[in-house]
Amino acid sequence: MTKAMAALLTAAALLAALQGCASPPRPHPASDCGPGATCGAVRVPLDRSDPSAGTVGIGYTLVRHLDDSRPAQGTIVPDPGGPGASVTAALTMYATGYRDLLRTHDLLLVDPRGTGVSGPLRCRAVSGTTTASPKAEIVRAIGACGRELGDRSRHHTTEAAADDIDAVRAHLGIDRLDLLGQSYGTYLMTVYAQRHPEHVRSIVLSGAYPLRPDPWGRPGVQALRRAVGALCDRSRGACEGRAVLADLATVAARLRSRPVALDGGGTLDEAALARLVYTVASDDPELFGRLPAMLHRAAAGETGPLAALAARTREEGVRDGEEFSVALFASVVCHDYPTPWKAGTPIRERAARYKSLLAGLDPADFRPFSPQAWASAVPDRGDVCADWPGDARTPSARRLPDVPVLVVSGEFDLNTPVEEGRSAARRYPTAEVVTVPNSGHVPESGGSAASCVIALQAGFIRTGRLPGAACLGAVPAVPVERL
Repeated sequence: MTKAMAALLTAAALLAALQGCASPPRPHPASDCGPGATCGAVRVPLDRSDPSAGTVGIGYTLVRHLDDSRPAQGTIVPDPGGPGASVTAALTMYATGYRDLLRTHDLLLVDPRGTGVSGPLRCRAVSGTTTASPKAEIVRAIGACGRELGDRSRHHTTEAAADDIDAVRAHLGIDRLDLLGQSYGTYLMTVYAQRHPEHVRSIVLSGAYPLRPDPWGRPGVQALRRAVGALCDRSRGACEGRAVLADLATVAARLRSRPVALDGGGTLDEAALARLVYTVASDDPELFGRLPAMLHRAAAGETGPLAALAARTREEGVRDGEEFSVALFASVVCHDYPTPWKAGTPIRERAARYKSLLAGLDPADFRPFSPQAWASAVPDRGDVCADWPGDARTPSARRLPDVPVLVVSGEFDLNTPVEEGRSAARRYPTAEVVTVPNSGHVPESGGSAASCVIALQAGFIRTGRLPGAACLGAVPAVPVERL
């Protein structure tokens, strides 16, 4: 999951940003998109196999390219992830980051059903829950949300969202799309490409993972061991990878039996430590560089700095609101992602089945953590849907179009690691794969590699070929605090 998206910017302000204005004009009312843009909504069936189920409005904003002396070279359709994030709320991010590309390409933002301006899905049960809440709390809240939504939840899936994008495309008379998926957006764009291959011109996937991700999150902990080694290899002697992993194993074992109370409530136990490492490595390379020293102190008994960081990251989870729907997150994850238990397992039996499956896992696959701690650390894996009514129905694998595909992965990303990006890339007939050094989840969203990655993505969208990637060699190593 990406970090919280930037606030909504109207199309008039977007055009000013594209033109390089230091102070954009005051936004127009929401009903007035401004020159060069079209806002609207397309009514689509809630259930395309059952017209009696009703309809939902799918909101969109289409911003025309600035160089109106010639036709657009393409139409970019992005999705920043989630699931649950509003695409229209990320308008500022795309306007500023991809400014040069949007001089020649149109930009089409379509909010997935259930979020943003496309019939937001809400549950009272998840109003106080964030993506950083303790896993047991998330499991309970998601189960209650499923019961609250009832039959409505089955209409909010990735396949339905993909078909909605195509309905907007057809409504606007656009032939082919340049798909730009980030995090969960890579999943959505792959499903779109399967279902509507004739309308795809090119695909860029950043922070990609396969349609059937490992429900235990094992590629992420494999990436952790690799990332710690790479961090220390470039640290000029500030840390040594095996020693950091040994400290991490020591602290994890201690917290497994003796959790530490956190200021403001909650505890730092082994699962919370795993969640902390997962978050910091993926989202904040600067903090990742400070982690070896914190772990070394904690292994020696000084847990204060580590506990303070855990309390801080717990407060930074994504919350339910205008820009993010936790209810939609729950609906998509529990309908579309594979679960550890078999389909048809009654809710009352899932906890026991999950515990039995955990006991059968190889602990070596999860070192330096226990399988239980790591599975609890990843918010959309493990037992997250144990209380959800109904079963998952992972989108079926279909043939993907033979179009230019670029897959980008951050080297330190534990959320959608390099290993999963390569697995996603193998599904396509041909795909260019780029690993961005010293970077985490969706490396174009911020940090020292952002401008390089955006330039590579923009060049690929323009030409269908990866431009020279020499800028990747200039991404600086993450500074590591000395022990």
